[in-house]
Amino acid sequence: MIETFVTDLYRANPALAALMMIVVVLVVGTAAQIAAERLEIPATGPLLLTGLLLGPAALALVLPELLGPQLRVIVRAAVAVCVFEGGLLLDVHELRRTSRAVTGLITVGLPVTTVLAAACAYLLLGWPLDVSLLFGAIVSVTGPTVITPILRKVRVNRRVRATLESESVIADPLGVILAAVVFTAMTSPQGVAYAAPHALQTLAAGAAIGAMAAGLVWLFAGRFQLLPAKFARLTILGAALAAYTAAELVAHEAGVLAAAVAGIIIGSLDIPHKRQVEEFKGDVASIAISAVFILLAASLEPRDLEALGWAGLGVVVLLMFVVRPFTVFLTTFGSELRNNEKLFVSLLGPRGIVAASVATFFSLELVDAGYEGGRALVALVFAVVLTTVLVEGTAAGWLARRLRVMDKVTIIVGAGETGRLLAEGLGGAGENVSLIDTDDALCALAVDAPLVRVFCADATDPSVLRSAGVENARCLVAATPSDKVNLLVCQVARAEFEIPRLVARANSAANLKAFEAAGIEALSPARANATILENMVLRPNLLRLLVAGARSDHVAEVTVGTGGTTLANLALRGIVVAVVRRGERLIAPRGRTELRTGDVLTLIGTDDGIREARERLNDAG
Repeated sequence: MIETFVTDLYRANPALAALMMIVVVLVVGTAAQIAAERLEIPATGPLLLTGLLLGPAALALVLPELLGPQLRVIVRAAVAVCVFEGGLLLDVHELRRTSRAVTGLITVGLPVTTVLAAACAYLLLGWPLDVSLLFGAIVSVTGPTVITPILRKVRVNRRVRATLESESVIADPLGVILAAVVFTAMTSPQGVAYAAPHALQTLAAGAAIGAMAAGLVWLFAGRFQLLPAKFARLTILGAALAAYTAAELVAHEAGVLAAAVAGIIIGSLDIPHKRQVEEFKGDVASIAISAVFILLAASLEPRDLEALGWAGLGVVVLLMFVVRPFTVFLTTFGSELRNNEKLFVSLLGPRGIVAASVATFFSLELVDAGYEGGRALVALVFAVVLTTVLVEGTAAGWLARRLRVMDKVTIIVGAGETGRLLAEGLGGAGENVSLIDTDDALCALAVDAPLVRVFCADATDPSVLRSAGVENARCLVAATPSDKVNLLVCQVARAEFEIPRLVARANSAANLKAFEAAGIEALSPARANATILENMVLRPNLLRLLVAGARSDHVAEVTVGTGGTTLANLALRGIVVAVVRRGERLIAPRGRTELRTGDVLTLIGTDDGIREARERLNDAG
């Protein structure tokens, strides 16, 4: 009945019918994302299930075939925005931590995954070899549209996060180009002889046009500062779409690479209003993800999935639990990643919007070229997307805790001025921070700090502390204006959880003994102020280095994760080791000083020097 109504409306007024479907998609998609937020799961799975529900196989409220060419326009624009946002959020500096792992996953991982996935489809489903290779190329990469939401929910450590984010952003466009090469070889009379030069043209066009778009943005927004905040947001969005379109005009399937390159470069540049641009892009990307996943899922019929049978399920299972782990361990051998981190990366490889959209596009082209099995190709790709997102996305938190790859969290109780300044300082230094307070107004003031999650709740409730990440906390700081509350919070945290350090603010110096008797490190603001003033008089240069005006990453403490070597053998560059702390002892560092696991080194030096020292010392802090 609904399908008849929508079809009749389309015949009478195509524009109104298309508008109605898009409005339904956006409204229901927003509701699905809100539900996923409440359930603390990635939104991709609910969006795909919603698309199947709204499609012709169920409610028939959304009929993508009626949109005709407009569907491809919507999908391509959404892909451009999503890939650009992934590049914009990629931290190039963090990429240095995992450069060997990412290089292996991109250079060797793509072809290995393609071949192994193709072998699964060829042997289990009996598909032709060329169609199997096309399937392998499409599912050879993860995507930022699914990796980014998962990593926002699951706070993994920097190495794992950088590896997964970099792989998804950089490899995604390369996987599209690889799929385009296979498809071109299948459909072109010249075969590989034509596809190989076309691939080089696609790579060159995508990289060059993406870099040009980023350069223009830098000139107008950064160098000449010609754009106010609201126009900067719109201009950068236009640059992403323009880069994608221009690259597509030059070489087929070069647009994804152009959008990714433009996003990576702009994300690494210092341009005005960058924070507002990132927030705006996040909102636009959320809309794009809702539209594309629902529309593409609505175009899929359940009977296509059923036709795959147990063999299709076998392909998906092998891809998740054999192909992905084998590829990750093979390509990251000798890299910076530890074994538990490799295992987590190998079990988290969800496919996203690019795989789904490319599969839909190529399936239509295959049908036009006379190939059979176009719908089966789409069904299998969607089965991979749906299963990987639902299973891996849901289990990511459990896996991260079980494999111990969660990033350490500092919990601050009290969102007053002291708590907010501490949270901003730690967040700005790259630390994950959870800030808890019962005052709505104070919580609202703290929401903009980087890497800071704000919980407006009672910190004496163990469930609140658990939500804030207390089970993976390196330290809890009680900084409320009430000494009674600070003492109670620390006692609850100690009784319920094993936290390495408890630190409290003793608002009255007379209460210091009570905190110390309870085994809590306490600081009196009055005594701290007196000490700071004393150092300003007696040791002004040292104080200036450590506090006002000094960058926190020029002075750092590194905990030795793997001992057994000397400072001379480490040959650290760009830093000075100021002191070595071993338990309660302070050791003056010398070249022959042998380091032990658990030693804490105080380092002074450049950002790169400290970063290299953390990697060589296998920082356990």
